[in-house]
Amino acid sequence: MRLAAVVKADGYGHGLQVTARTFAAAGADLLCVASLDEALALRETGLETPILVLYTVPPESVSVAAAAHVELVAAEEGALRDTLAAWRERAAGGAGRARLRIHLEVETGLARAGLRPDRVAAAARTIVEAPRAELAGLWSHLSSSHDADVSAAQMERFRAAEAALIGTGLPLPARHIAATGALFAATAPFGDLVRPGLALYGELPDGFPIAPDRAVAAGALRPAMTLKARPLRVERLEPGERVGYGGLWTAERPSMAATLPLGYGDGWVRAYRGASALVRGRRAPLVGSVAMDAVVADVTDVPGVGPEDEFVLLGRQEAEVVTATELARLRTTISWEVLASMAYRVPRVYHAGAGLSGHRTLAGESLTR
Repeated sequence: MRLAAVVKADGYGHGLQVTARTFAAAGADLLCVASLDEALALRETGLETPILVLYTVPPESVSVAAAAHVELVAAEEGALRDTLAAWRERAAGGAGRARLRIHLEVETGLARAGLRPDRVAAAARTIVEAPRAELAGLWSHLSSSHDADVSAAQMERFRAAEAALIGTGLPLPARHIAATGALFAATAPFGDLVRPGLALYGELPDGFPIAPDRAVAAGALRPAMTLKARPLRVERLEPGERVGYGGLWTAERPSMAATLPLGYGDGWVRAYRGASALVRGRRAPLVGSVAMDAVVADVTDVPGVGPEDEFVLLGRQEAEVVTATELARLRTTISWEVLASMAYRVPRVYHAGAGLSGHRTLAGESLTR
């Protein structure tokens, strides 16, 4: 079994290049991204690990992908025809010796993309008949990996596609369907390749059942991301003073308010106005509206807070913790979105073991390890 590390959406908000390099160094066999731009950005850093783009690439970009040793997905017959036509034209021109590696996506129940199982064999033949093209994978994605019955129905369709491919006599490519949910709920087999995403960042799907034999592994996960800020100011408010745009919160007693320098421009969305921040190991409610660049915490009940104090808005501080799941519930979404919506302008500081390993800002990225 091989491992494909999913690093799309800026490495689930953690940073595309750092996460990709980290997983590659740890032994990942393949990196999965959502766009060719993401793949090429990784190639520009010198990363040589195989990369798979999980969504269709325009035909005019196929040669660029192949030259960069980026593997592609075929999810629709028309798109596959266009892809191979563009590839044949390039091959006829005699330019280069790159190979085109394609993973066929099977529609098993997500109803988003993929070929019907009875169309897989013909598509596979079309690929292998093209010059310097090869069938590298057969894959699908579960719609409800927490639901054993739904997942079983999808697996039945996937196996039908697999059987059709076996019937062609073509060599079987890597087969992959299990991502984080299926890995921990045990609702799909590992196959030749597994594609974890969320779990690689120390998170598990919200409310997913964990199979008994996976409980130890699940319990060992620790979230990789912590969101921290120091206040721009800490000021006393008198009773009756209002906070933020629209004055949505009014001090009912002498209060202390800490202004933190982040807002919806950083991915800290307006729906988080009911959240808490951690300071000095205690919870402080966020009050008033969330602005583009600022949010205010009521620290009245946390004595002694000053500009030098560190606030944690996502993560652990002493015995208290704010989880991605907690924030997701405030905006009626899922933890994936909480992480992936962290804006690029938020500086990332990376740690390895007990030491600093690098940082990323809008000005650039620097890695020490």
